[in-house]
Amino acid sequence: MEKLATEQYLQATDFLKTEARPLEKALFEFEFENGSREQVLEELKVYQNEDGGFGNGLEPDFRCEASSALATTIGLQHLIRVGADESEPMVQRAIQYALKTFDEEKMGWEIVPKEVETAPRAIWWNYGGDWPWGNPSAEMTGLLHHYKGLVPKEFLEKLTAYSVAYTNEEATNDFHELQCLVKLMRELPAEEAEKISARVREIAHRSVTTDQEKWHDYCLLPLQVVSSPTSFLYEDFKDIIPANIQHLASSQTENGSWEPTWAWGRYEDVWEIAKQEWSGVLTLDNLRVLRAFD
Repeated sequence: MEKLATEQYLQATDFLKTEARPLEKALFEFEFENGSREQVLEELKVYQNEDGGFGNGLEPDFRCEASSALATTIGLQHLIRVGADESEPMVQRAIQYALKTFDEEKMGWEIVPKEVETAPRAIWWNYGGDWPWGNPSAEMTGLLHHYKGLVPKEFLEKLTAYSVAYTNEEATNDFHELQCLVKLMRELPAEEAEKISARVREIAHRSVTTDQEKWHDYCLLPLQVVSSPTSFLYEDFKDIIPANIQHLASSQTENGSWEPTWAWGRYEDVWEIAKQEWSGVLTLDNLRVLRAFD
């Protein structure tokens, strides 16, 4: 299987340490160099608001300060990555934000708040967009399972039942929603995950791009749903994984980073900042995947 050359790894390391946001730099050092967990938490605090939610450009494509469900899922995933448990105040505040902003009528969360329209953002980030339920509500449901000791039991049971029914009856072939469903499955109890595994597998076969000619465009790569050989979709895509790894290794830029395959189409000066931030996020993500596949 294709491997990342030592020189390429060192270039990526240098980029993350000198060009990426302090958050991605701290995460890299924690995950790859036995760095400080406390430093990650300090950098993550920059993005957490008084209401407990995360905002402030944690998701680089919208720059509003206000908290959002989407940014909060990202913040919680980082907290899980560094092993933060239910005793961590940042976790407690984020879970409280999620519980307080739950929309009973929608049985889920609005992906971004009205304030998204007050700040520079990508052309697709507007309030009230037609986003499928699973993005981000399926992922948030999984996160509540991870920190279930902070969540009322009856509420979580009701939300889980809705998630299972939605996945089997209404889930779309939108690949962003698929990524959220994969994250949901990772956190669900095995019995509940099994109830939706066939449907998630079906969506994956419709949504993952296996045509190698299209991998340089904006699409869902196999490695974006099969992040390690232990992923539940690994057997479905194992034959294409080596080629996808080779694609990653060959698409690294001269400065050691991986760049986004999309652009905002407006706010060009701010987009350049966001593009640089995304390069840090994507570079760290790709190093994680490449390490997982040795």
